[in-house]
Amino acid sequence: MASSSSRYLLLALCLAALQLASLASAQGELRTDGLCVNGTKHKTRPSPEGSDYAECHNYKQSSCCTANFTKVLAQATVTHIENFHWGRCGNLSKACEDFMIHVECFYRCSPNAVHWEGEFSSSITGVPICSGFCDDWFAACRREMSCATNWIFDYNTTASGENYCSTDSTCMTWEQRYGNATSMCNTLWGTSFKYTSDTANCIQLNGTNLLMRNTEVVNRLFSSGSTPLPLPVAVLLAVLALALLA
Repeated sequence: MASSSSRYLLLALCLAALQLASLASAQGELRTDGLCVNGTKHKTRPSPEGSDYAECHNYKQSSCCTANFTKVLAQATVTHIENFHWGRCGNLSKACEDFMIHVECFYRCSPNAVHWEGEFSSSITGVPICSGFCDDWFAACRREMSCATNWIFDYNTTASGENYCSTDSTCMTWEQRYGNATSMCNTLWGTSFKYTSDTANCIQLNGTNLLMRNTEVVNRLFSSGSTPLPLPVAVLLAVLALALLA
């Protein structure tokens, strides 16, 4: 049986280990491999693009998408990306479409997206999008019509990636589907994005100097003065401390 002072010391060790384990699990590490999101929708590595880069200009100097892709987004009306249609219940308004383009630019072109690379090919998960952007996005699109809530899983999608309303779905406004900006931002593209009110540590998707601003956010989120203990080590310390306290 440990003495009273030893018990307090071991308890402090236990709590510190658990905190480090949580940090290591949630924060991840700063990516320094210079890669883009893995998959067919992105280049292998970010690189500068030329004068034919027609949209997503914030990422032109270090882009994970090709100039040909940006030409799709630069059309007068964007109805679909590759075979995926945005407006199965009618084309989006220009105001709403502009926000969808900002989102697509980040996902396909930003070299920072790789820090939230998902489990599946070409996927991202949990990107902390600034609440102000989500609020404006919802305000611009709330009267649009959609037959799907989660655009990744709710559509019937063919092998070629073409999406159709499911037979039991109904076209309704985004406001009816989501209710508010938080729900929309956290749901429309599955778990890709997360509504975030912390303005110092969120990713902004519109405006100027986005690459520089968002890179600073990435450095804050994924870099630290000291390297956290690997998750298994931190958990082992916690278990040992608990065992000694018994």
